[in-house]
Amino acid sequence: MAFGLIMAPPVMLACTVASAFAIWTGKRYDPPEKSALAKLQTGLMKASVYSLIGLAPLTAISTTIALNALDYTTCPQLRKSGSAWQTYWVNHPGFCFKPDSYTENRWPCKNIDGKKLCINMDE
Repeated sequence: MAFGLIMAPPVMLACTVASAFAIWTGKRYDPPEKSALAKLQTGLMKASVYSLIGLAPLTAISTTIALNALDYTTCPQLRKSGSAWQTYWVNHPGFCFKPDSYTENRWPCKNIDGKKLCINMDE
């Protein structure tokens, strides 16, 4: 899903131009093939597809390389069952554990000496 957001800006810009045209003229947005608006629309759609094909994998690879360079490791124990797409990266072995429960926001918790300790990455 996050990689789909990379292609969103060009698509949203194209949708904004089309919506503004439709609101302003009261007509459906369908520019002639050789017009500047058609070239803009085609260029923005190409940019969104190219970013999905090229930029998204490059972002994933560079993020993985950067996290490895900063001594982070993946922690498969923190994954919920059935959520193979979600990977947790930790920089301390103590943060990698098998959770006993999860918070409402799906962050992992562990019961230690009768106390519930939760990792909250949002705050």
